[in-house]
Amino acid sequence: MSQPPPSPRRDNPLGPTAQALRVSDEEREQAVQMVQNAYAEGRIDHAELDHRVGEALNARDRSDLSGALRGLPPAPQRTATRSAGVPAPGPDTSRPAPSGSERLWALAAHWSGIFTLFLVPALIAMTKGRTSEFVRTQAWEATNFHLTFIGANIAVGMATAFTFGLAGLLFVPLAMVWLVLTGMGGLSAAVGNRWRYPWNVRVLGSGH
Repeated sequence: MSQPPPSPRRDNPLGPTAQALRVSDEEREQAVQMVQNAYAEGRIDHAELDHRVGEALNARDRSDLSGALRGLPPAPQRTATRSAGVPAPGPDTSRPAPSGSERLWALAAHWSGIFTLFLVPALIAMTKGRTSEFVRTQAWEATNFHLTFIGANIAVGMATAFTFGLAGLLFVPLAMVWLVLTGMGGLSAAVGNRWRYPWNVRVLGSGH
């Protein structure tokens, strides 16, 4: 008597044809990221993390990959794959990563304020910022911060007149904070982060 063909796996919602498709290195890396996210959220322990990562890295087809991701929620942000199957997890791609040129202009917008205050950052925002959202937002952030610094100096100067020079002691720490934050802003923008100063009055460019 002939044996009946084996029934499809119950944890295979995609069917045998889709699951037999070979996975790419990118899909393996995305699956590893999903497993690591699950570990960070406390969904799996360290031992299961190692096991699932090994399964994902050694996956040859979608059936193997599904085994590594069993029981895990789908990633909130997905990128399209060439064929239907396991959703490809990955970072939010709604904002493309800034290019090297954009990062350099953003760095210049922050650090040029040390010598020109708000003038050069505002110029960068109105020129290079027209073609780059990243440069524009960082340049306006720097412009507003340097204007805020000017306003703070005016306030301290007025307070100095009313306190017979006592408030003038605030000029030095104010300048130090301004220099440190400006330096941090430039370095952060240089690596592609969208830096926001902790103390800033955002008036210019607020609509962008």
